[in-house]
Amino acid sequence: MAAGSDPIWISVWRGRPADQESLFTFSLFQCGGGGARARKDGLSATGFPSGVAGVPAEAVETLSSLIQHRRELRPDSGGPGCYRGGLGQYTEMGCRTEEAWTVSAMVDRINHPPEGMLGGGPGVRGEFLLDGQERGQPKALLTLRPDQRVQLNLPGGGGFGDPLDRDPAMVLADVVEGYISAAGAERDYGVVIRYTGPAERMVRLPEDYRIDENATEALRSERRGHL
Repeated sequence: MAAGSDPIWISVWRGRPADQESLFTFSLFQCGGGGARARKDGLSATGFPSGVAGVPAEAVETLSSLIQHRRELRPDSGGPGCYRGGLGQYTEMGCRTEEAWTVSAMVDRINHPPEGMLGGGPGVRGEFLLDGQERGQPKALLTLRPDQRVQLNLPGGGGFGDPLDRDPAMVLADVVEGYISAAGAERDYGVVIRYTGPAERMVRLPEDYRIDENATEALRSERRGHL
C-alpha cells in the first residue's frame, strides 16, 4: 500500500472553564487518511493499523470546555491514483474560557506529505494553524488567548497507480460524495465533470453531475501523449 498519514495525531488541551474553578485536561486522538491499496482506495480519517476510534464532538464538548467549531473530511486531500488515497480531516478548536489555555500537539506529516506508489500522487500534507496562520514548530506547549482558535488539518494518504487509469465513473462518484472537487477531477485525473443543475441550489443531487465523455477522452489522450 502507499504511504498513509502515519502516526496518530495526539493533542493535549488544558484550561479553566469560564464558569468553574477547576482546570480540565483533555487528550484528543485524531487520524488522517490511509494509503491506497493495489485494489482499493485508502481509508479516510482512520487509524491504521491501531483501530483507534474518533471521539464525537458532543463528547469533547461535554467532558471539557473545548468547542469543535469545525470537523469534516478534507476534499482533494487523498493522493490521486488508479486507487485514491484516504482523506484527512479539518478540525478547528476553541475554548469557553476567560483565561489563557494551552495545547501540546504531537503532529507529523506537516513538511513531508505521504508518498504515492507506482505512479500514484502524494496525499496533502498536514497543517497546524493558529487563527489561520501556519505555525512552523507545533511540537511545543503553546499558550493561547481565550479568543484564539486552533486548526488541526490532518494529511491524506498517498495514491496507488496512475491516476489516468482510474475509472471515470469512480471519479464521478467521488465528486458527488464531495471527496474530490470537480476541479480536482480534471486536474488530477483528466476527467471533466459538468454540473447541470441550478447554480443556486444548496443541495446538489447526484443526477445533476455528468461526465463530459468527449472532453475527458481528449484530455486523457493529450496527457498520455506527453508521457
